Amino acid sequence: MGKTVNSVKQDIDFKRILKKYLKNWYLFAGFLLIALLWARHNNQFIEPVYSLRTTVLIEDKSNSSVLQERGQISSSPLLLNSKLIDNQISLLKSYAQIKKIIEKLDFSVSYYEKGKYIYNEIYKESPFLVQYNPDKWKILYKRIQVKVISPVEIELFSQEFPAFMSPVRYKMGDILSGDGYEFSIHWKDGINVDDLVSNQYAFLINDLNGLTGQYMNKTKVQIERGTSVLVVTSTGANKQKEADYLNQLTQEFLLSNLEKKNQILTNTILFIEKQLVQLGDELGEMEVMLEAFRKDNRFMVLQEKVAALLKNIDSESKDIKNLQMDIKYYQYLYDYVSEREDLDEILMPSSMGVNLPMFNAAAGDLSNLIRERDALLKNSNPQNPYIKILNGKIEEFKESMRESMRSVIETSKSKLQQTEDRLWHLNEEFANLPSLEREYLEMERKYKMLLNLYDFLRKRKTEVEIQRASNTPDHEIVDIAGSSGVTNVSKSPRLALVNAAIWAILLPALFLFFLVVLNNRVLGIEDVVSNTSVPIAGQISENTGKSFVPVLKSPNSYLTELFRIIRIKLNLTRELNEQVILVTSSTIEEGKSFVALNLASVYALTGKRTLYVGFDFRRPFNPEELNLDSSIGITMHLMHNIPLQTLIQKSFTKNLDILLAGPIPPNPDEMIESERTAEMLQNLRKNYDYIILDTPAIGLFGDAVLLNKHSDATLFVVRHNFTRKKEFVQAIHEAVEHSMKRLYIAYNDSKIRIKDRNIVIYGDEAPKRLAIMRIAIKARRLFIDFLRKI
Repeated sequence: MGKTVNSVKQDIDFKRILKKYLKNWYLFAGFLLIALLWARHNNQFIEPVYSLRTTVLIEDKSNSSVLQERGQISSSPLLLNSKLIDNQISLLKSYAQIKKIIEKLDFSVSYYEKGKYIYNEIYKESPFLVQYNPDKWKILYKRIQVKVISPVEIELFSQEFPAFMSPVRYKMGDILSGDGYEFSIHWKDGINVDDLVSNQYAFLINDLNGLTGQYMNKTKVQIERGTSVLVVTSTGANKQKEADYLNQLTQEFLLSNLEKKNQILTNTILFIEKQLVQLGDELGEMEVMLEAFRKDNRFMVLQEKVAALLKNIDSESKDIKNLQMDIKYYQYLYDYVSEREDLDEILMPSSMGVNLPMFNAAAGDLSNLIRERDALLKNSNPQNPYIKILNGKIEEFKESMRESMRSVIETSKSKLQQTEDRLWHLNEEFANLPSLEREYLEMERKYKMLLNLYDFLRKRKTEVEIQRASNTPDHEIVDIAGSSGVTNVSKSPRLALVNAAIWAILLPALFLFFLVVLNNRVLGIEDVVSNTSVPIAGQISENTGKSFVPVLKSPNSYLTELFRIIRIKLNLTRELNEQVILVTSSTIEEGKSFVALNLASVYALTGKRTLYVGFDFRRPFNPEELNLDSSIGITMHLMHNIPLQTLIQKSFTKNLDILLAGPIPPNPDEMIESERTAEMLQNLRKNYDYIILDTPAIGLFGDAVLLNKHSDATLFVVRHNFTRKKEFVQAIHEAVEHSMKRLYIAYNDSKIRIKDRNIVIYGDEAPKRLAIMRIAIKARRLFIDFLRKI
């Protein structure tokens, strides 16, 4: 009987998919041809894009004489703080920095020259310049094409700007203005305009802010592994333009770094100069007073004791003056830290000759925190949690510095008080000297003290000026853009062709793959065998003729031989009363009636008396070419007791009779179950050798199951690429469950490939082919014969 499954097997049949690919090779060829032509067409419009790079070495060259106390990291690349490098990257890619570069290089207008297929950017090689009114913004980012008509006349056209949708001619140098635009075009000096006639150019006016954003996005900065070298890259259609941009960017980066360093020294010089002016005025006044005193009093030099006393007084007075300056400077530091946010302009203790190691360390750490916070603020907002943490640390460092300065100020004031006490005692001793001598010595002491301080500040100013003159940037350009590292990153024409070929193969392959995988119909014998063990009686090829009974029309055809094979496999023995074959299927339109009628015809060709019985009462079958009367049939015998002899019709073949279903009855199932049906079939067995019952689909109605007890064999018809797998599995499972007698499967409408010569042998006419196909087939046969001889 055979076994079957309850559900459809969903295994992917790669062999079938491969056959599908081979069968539809022309689909791949067509896609491939179209894709390659499309890719070749697009390759003509590929705009060249180049990638350029420059490298910058990040170092820390903080000066030991003045800048060493700002808390900078060691200049060794291995010891550089990663945050310091990140800060430099942020400065390098900052909006303000890039906007400054674009303004200097004047990228406001882009110029193009018409090539064979596309417009290429020509940058500095443009023969003309465009001057425009920046307040008229509607023309921004609209490409305007320029055709040179004559040395004094040009033609403007644009598909993007309404004012120039139609070609318009203007005089060179005229101001063109309208709604949202105002510009003029001028030839560059030294241009031979006669050589440019009929040439085509274009220009594009850019928005400065938008262009800055574009360059920010395409400027990439990376750190070379294991070093402190920054690799700065940019891409664009013009190599020289991108090289100028990168070189200017790195130069401005170094220049801004140097200016920031020099600003500290400049502030120190300004402070010293202010003090020198004040001391100079005081020295001048003292010189005038000393000269006048000498003239008026004819002053004489005192004795050595007086001179020693004066020396001590001068020393103490100088200490007092220095302490007062220190206290004043300490107060300046305290006020600066309390009132200012940054330390960029602070006068460090070293610049004033003061040693404050704790303050220096705190100032260095605070400076690093401020720089880190400022770098983050460029790309974030003050509500960032990490920025809040940095602000807290900054306030802690400031409070620490203020506390340090309060302690230093108190200590200095204490020292000042002690020095003033000693000076008071010396003055008491000096008071015992004659008043005239004492007055002169007091004036001379003040003068020397001011002179010494003046000389110290002048020397200090000279040192700082030398320091500023010899300053260099902390960083260094290693490679200049354009000299090396130029890479063409345009879309590769070859790669475009490869991609097109891949997609041309992939798309139809996926289409055919899913067509096979998602197809829920029976596509081959494999689908039948994989879902049931019911034996297959044979395959029936596609009926390409017009006849519904090709077995009778062409008894020697290949299709007839396929029906003979089914007859042989069914192997009914008349002597054993094996006469009745029941033909059914899973659903309608599967060729059940076609198979039943032609199978009956095959039995008739053997000389056996054969009867075709149409038992499909719901959809009665009547082949028109047999000229049968469909109004008479089985139902008239069963319902009205009309004799069968009057209802059976003859065909044009001697041994084949036809018994149609007749009028549609109201109760087909009850009629089939009736005793009259059993009696009718018993009588027919006596009068005919073989009887073929054409029954309704077993997957839809139970008629075939009811007639099973009257049959000797069952032929289940499956139609290629029509029968649904699920319906087939359910129907064949039902047939097995109801023990249909000697159950076989006939695979109908199969796409059997047969060679032309075999078709002719069976008496059929070979299909007509194109001349080129006939030549190819003949060449193939000759080649195969040649191989056989070898």
